[in-house]
Amino acid sequence: MLAHMRIAALSDLHIGARAWMDEFRHPEPSFLAFLDRLEAEHDAIVLVGDIFQTDHDLLLGPRAAVRQLIKARRRLPQLAERFARAPYHYVHGNHDLIAGAHLGAAERLCLGDDDFRVLFIHGHQFDPIFCRAQALARGATWFTGRLRAAGLRPVAQWFEGNDIRIKHQRFHHPEGPYLRAARRLLHEHAAHAVVMGHTHVPVHVELPEGIFINTGTCSIGQQMYTSIDTRARTAHLHAPRV
Repeated sequence: MLAHMRIAALSDLHIGARAWMDEFRHPEPSFLAFLDRLEAEHDAIVLVGDIFQTDHDLLLGPRAAVRQLIKARRRLPQLAERFARAPYHYVHGNHDLIAGAHLGAAERLCLGDDDFRVLFIHGHQFDPIFCRAQALARGATWFTGRLRAAGLRPVAQWFEGNDIRIKHQRFHHPEGPYLRAARRLLHEHAAHAVVMGHTHVPVHVELPEGIFINTGTCSIGQQMYTSIDTRARTAHLHAPRV
């Protein structure tokens, strides 16, 4: 591992087994070209979770999740192959939790050195709804998957969009769960920056303890990412909206 690194981080692609069952909405060649640019400018690229949508199967459980993961990777094989090799590092989220056991994706990852250490973690671990009512959260995901399977994709998008807006309004503030967790993680890991995904909302906050960044999302045809330079001790959020 290089001591001084240029690191790109992106999250929440939500690549599913079928195009009409997910919200990725990128042609594979165009997203590969986007990755080409990131690779040319960075030493490492961290996938900060929910890369694959593995919980839209009719059935629930690990076997169904593995089946969805395999189908999703076969659907976009060039992307799957690229994500499996250097310079990529895979941190799983809640929708691709099975990637931990099946692909060796980590729950959290530290890169950098004592001069500038960065912690990457998806962030669902600090989502109050996910933590306190996992059955409800998983049921809601299953429900939106069934809506898509029934050809009601716009309805599923409406539910998910409202969930994103409401959670951001309720939970993203100085005393909210994500910033509280970031302050704790910065201290526990002697880190200078914490990078999360999960909420789909790009955020960059300068805390007294360090930097908190949410990468936003690369779903819905978007190309949001964070660029970190550990030598310069800088982190920049790139979040163009479509």
